[in-house]
Amino acid sequence: MARSFAEILHGAPVDLAEVERVRETLVFEGPRLGPAVLKFLCLLVLASSIATYGLLGDSLAVVIGAMIVAPLMLPIMGLAFGISLGDRRAIVSTLGVSVAGIVAAVAVGYLLTLPIAPLKQPQAIQQVMLRTAPHLLDLMAALVTGLAGAFALARRDVSDTLPGVAIAVSLVPPLANVGILLALGEPVLASGSLLLFGTNYVAILLTGSLVFSLMGFREAALSPFDPRARRRALALAAVALVLIALPLSATSYRLIVTTKVAARTQALAETWLQGSGYRIQSVDAETADGSVNLLLLGEGPLPPIQTLEERAGDSLLGRTLRVTLVESRTLELAGRAG
Repeated sequence: MARSFAEILHGAPVDLAEVERVRETLVFEGPRLGPAVLKFLCLLVLASSIATYGLLGDSLAVVIGAMIVAPLMLPIMGLAFGISLGDRRAIVSTLGVSVAGIVAAVAVGYLLTLPIAPLKQPQAIQQVMLRTAPHLLDLMAALVTGLAGAFALARRDVSDTLPGVAIAVSLVPPLANVGILLALGEPVLASGSLLLFGTNYVAILLTGSLVFSLMGFREAALSPFDPRARRRALALAAVALVLIALPLSATSYRLIVTTKVAARTQALAETWLQGSGYRIQSVDAETADGSVNLLLLGEGPLPPIQTLEERAGDSLLGRTLRVTLVESRTLELAGRAG
């Protein structure tokens, strides 16, 4: 007998027992609500603390550890599961838990950073700055991660891949980053980290709902089906995805332009410096005033600057090129005999 697409995805027909297993894992409700929420918040506070100190210490390994510990993906997947079932009660409970988790993670990052805020500059911390300018690639990665996460949660035989899914998607570190940046007085950078989290949240929600629906959980569930709640939740998530995609597209466009300008500047400068005693130390096209900073290191006469200006032409897309010279010197110190 031909197997349905849902059975192929799940590996076997989805029955009521399987629906209850996934529901118990993802949905915060009933007699277990209090203990489950308490455990969730305890783990989240610990994960947020780990993420905060990892970000402030510029340690990728510690940040990855926080991703594995963090339980925030559970209520998001629970919300996706509730939407796929059209279960209003599950939607409300999991949404409430995820919002509480979001607030807690930001608060932890803020409170842990306040005592050392005068000693830290966010621009000098790579792990902090990496989470302030999301682009479309982050959205694509989050969409695929949502597919992988829902698939792993719905199938027992691949559930051991969940730690990898937790590492692939960034949920708690961006929220801790929001708290860190607010404590450091950088609300604009904090909004970029919040956008990164929102990107991951909405993408996981949509793709997770899709996977649970395709696997046939709705057909096997006995819970009351509310089509209006399902349509509203999906419509809100879709609108949020579109709104999020707009700033991500703008960021991606700026990244493409600055990368192109930096590459062109590098090529022009290398040609211009041929035969001289200078070499390129760095090219920075991501400046606040929109200029391109070219840092040169060397000694001796510099090739005519007019030559570089003429060759630049339209290559810099109307940007100003700022050249900084750092002269290198060799010092010889005579040692004294024994």
